[in-house]
Amino acid sequence: MSAVKGSLGRIVLLLVVFTMLLTSCAAPAAAPGESAEPAQSASTGGVERKDILIIPSNVNIPAPDIWNPYIPGTFILQGMNQNMMEPLFMLNYETGEIDGWLAESYEANDALDEWIVTLRQGTEWSDGTPLTSDDVVFTINMLKDNAPQLNWSGAVEQWVESVEAVDDRTIKFTLTGSNPRFVMENLAGTTSQAIVPLPKHIWEGKDPVTFKNEYDEATGSPVFSGPYVVKSFSSTEFVYKRNDNWWGAKSGAFDLPAPLEIHRPWVGDQATAQQMLANNESDIGGGNNPSTNDALMAQNPKLVPYTNVPPLGWIDPCPRMLTINSTVAPWDNKEMRWALSYAINRQQIVDVVNEGAGATSSFIFPDYQAMKPFQDAIADIVAPIGEFNQDKSREMRFDRVKNLDSGSGKYVDANGNTLALDIVLPPFMEPWARMVVQQLNDVGIDAVLRILEWGVFRDQTGRGQFTAATDWDGCGSVIEPWFGMQRYHKKWVNPIGTPGTEYVDNTNNAGRWVNDEYSALIDEMGALPLGDPQVVDLMTEAVTIWADELPDIPLVQTPVFILFNETYWTNWPTADNNYVQPPSHWQHFLRVLTELEPAE
Repeated sequence: MSAVKGSLGRIVLLLVVFTMLLTSCAAPAAAPGESAEPAQSASTGGVERKDILIIPSNVNIPAPDIWNPYIPGTFILQGMNQNMMEPLFMLNYETGEIDGWLAESYEANDALDEWIVTLRQGTEWSDGTPLTSDDVVFTINMLKDNAPQLNWSGAVEQWVESVEAVDDRTIKFTLTGSNPRFVMENLAGTTSQAIVPLPKHIWEGKDPVTFKNEYDEATGSPVFSGPYVVKSFSSTEFVYKRNDNWWGAKSGAFDLPAPLEIHRPWVGDQATAQQMLANNESDIGGGNNPSTNDALMAQNPKLVPYTNVPPLGWIDPCPRMLTINSTVAPWDNKEMRWALSYAINRQQIVDVVNEGAGATSSFIFPDYQAMKPFQDAIADIVAPIGEFNQDKSREMRFDRVKNLDSGSGKYVDANGNTLALDIVLPPFMEPWARMVVQQLNDVGIDAVLRILEWGVFRDQTGRGQFTAATDWDGCGSVIEPWFGMQRYHKKWVNPIGTPGTEYVDNTNNAGRWVNDEYSALIDEMGALPLGDPQVVDLMTEAVTIWADELPDIPLVQTPVFILFNETYWTNWPTADNNYVQPPSHWQHFLRVLTELEPAE
């Protein structure tokens, strides 16, 4: 396991659907076949629209001055993750390979408990200070010393016995045990982010649990290593300017990105964001469904979809779920969780939310070609999870817990208390959540949804202070089963009120489900290399336990219908030009920035 290329083998993934539900500023509609010329924003500072990349966001940031990516609940997808922070490696879904970024290679010993990572020549921070192995060592030790209070710290505490700088470019990781997935899962990242180094010369002596890493124009803070730095920001718009001295271009490792600035505005209304795209006031977006995209493309012929092949997009690796807090009665009883599952008509969610595009989901795995052998192996085990049967739902437990009131149609006790289920969610999960709430009410459950601001949502679910949530709690397995499944390991369970161990933007085992046998099987899986045939057998045993207990309720696969605007920028990562996965809120978008070409 030596070089970056081919170190995992070439695993070709057939992907089809994902970005974000994007939003932005309103503008008058252009006539069909015409494109409006947008007015210049005051924040452009004279930079022409043709030199600006505009990517709307669907999340308002109430604390925009926090640039510490490791504080749980910090929202990093406003550009910090995609424009400024850089990982050592990136997992490329389209090739199945781990590509080098800050680092050029890695290798492991035969026991897979020692890993050597070599940085590229010439890596630098945005303030011009060399980025060396000392920075990587500092960051890993910072996470280890502050576990479980920081994002990624739980994984580092679990796996890293020690880390040392062999020389300026070489880092040696000594693990607590054999881990064939160490680089892929932690230093490359299977979804939106990996562990990223921090500048030791700035962070040393700071308390990483409270240090905001605030903006300071005089010092250039926040300092990261990516090709863009902060120009201005507020809770409704983040503006980044290109660092023309970016190490990646100076060293010849990558091309200097063409956009002089990147703007990430927030408005909060999907229809407004869609009209922005039609009016050339943004460069990437899309609708909630295929018909909306068709209408937008008819309005602006410069808009191109990720693909025209069903299911009409790129599949998000995070199927939507109804996460249940296993410590809250009566939902701590698996029969009650099964009753919830039988009440949910997943196909109706697909038909209504996505106009029939995509598919239902009976487990945590995404519908990726690389995952198909694993899905096939467990198909019969998880099939009952997808069954919609209101009669079974009522027979399971509801009628034993409460009596069905003929007047209200809800289950109530002698004191008139209903069988209630409070479901929390961030704003962008509302389409799925409303369908679930409606279906649960149809069988007599007094289900309500509570839309929470992102940081509040992550804090409450991370601390276990919720009953149910619509989210993506099992996300993470994209080429093999272990990573998503290990998120339900009992080791991640913290007491209620104590922050959970976060994986990027959601909490491992937020529902606090504990099963000793399942956790032991996951440990056995994790010690085996990718491709070992025993992985399938162990996975099957573990899934059998999971499916019986049903700690969370899978809902649907997650197609998001991406449109790229070729008015100002071309060479987007479409299905026919799939050099990397396309989400504009993921760290992999760094690669897209180096590939985009001016339309003129």
